[in-house]
Amino acid sequence: MKRFLAICFVLGLLNSVGAQRYYVTNLYIYDTFLMNPAAAGKDKSCYSFGANYQNQWMGMDKSPTTQMLNFQGPLTQTLGMGSYIYNDRNGNMNQFGLHQAFSHEVVLKKSRRQVITMAFGLGLTVEQVRIDESDLNTPSGILDPAISGGISSGWGMNVNSGVIFKYNDYELGFSLNNMIDQVNPIYLNDDEPGLATDYHLHLSSLYKLVDRDIYLEPLIMFRRNSNNDNRLDLTLKGTFPTPSPNYAMWGMVSYRRNVDHRLGKSLGLGTTVGVNYQRWSFGMEFQLGLTGAQYDYGSAYKVVTRYTICNNLKNKAIPCSEARKNKRSRYEGLSW
Repeated sequence: MKRFLAICFVLGLLNSVGAQRYYVTNLYIYDTFLMNPAAAGKDKSCYSFGANYQNQWMGMDKSPTTQMLNFQGPLTQTLGMGSYIYNDRNGNMNQFGLHQAFSHEVVLKKSRRQVITMAFGLGLTVEQVRIDESDLNTPSGILDPAISGGISSGWGMNVNSGVIFKYNDYELGFSLNNMIDQVNPIYLNDDEPGLATDYHLHLSSLYKLVDRDIYLEPLIMFRRNSNNDNRLDLTLKGTFPTPSPNYAMWGMVSYRRNVDHRLGKSLGLGTTVGVNYQRWSFGMEFQLGLTGAQYDYGSAYKVVTRYTICNNLKNKAIPCSEARKNKRSRYEGLSW
């Protein structure tokens, strides 16, 4: 345990640049471990398999498109793990990567009315970047000396770490992404601009409406990097029962804002509708861009799905309802 904490602390002192992967970390509203490795496998009674597909500027050739597969679950009652594989295409650039995260949770206090824990996480990403410049110079002979006209590619790696403090149903987390120097050879040119480390601070909770199986999950995330690029996200998710215990509806609204300036600027609004059927969860998100460029090029669509296997629940669409009868159940084999 001490060695694990020491590694997280030493890596946290590094303040260097790395490639940004916002097409991955922006998915944290569906799975926190994509941004903070301390959340990997935090539900110690369930294993989950997920998939995400996103397309921006539909109808345009080589429009930004992202696909991801992920898995997470417990290794022991205190250790968790999470993995994902992703492929992102943005014009003539393609990025393919693998990520592996591990977490360790410590129970600080457990009583009839209080459960206080601290979780620590560490993750490693290995990524290939491929840039195809073969069709960038025009047939008319106008050449850009910065364009090689060929295909360049290279492999790189990076590290992220995080910590999450939990008090009953309240959760406060902090994480660092892109913590080591850039090692991908295609980014080592002296003219290549530096890319900053991201600092994430997030706060979330869970509320159940009295006498209703309706659950509300507010989430606030603030992101800052070493270039002083600041962003604030406000998200609210709701899960609602249906007459059938096998089905539940859920929805989410997320607002994204740049806070670099005194008044800031709205960046986007996302709305997701979904359904839970036994162990399956499906959702579709529509992202409305609120900047001038996004108005011109259109918005984005995203499809998310997840399959969950729990060892203590029987295919319930709203599994929280059982565990909420006892706040300590997450640490006694009845996790939601």
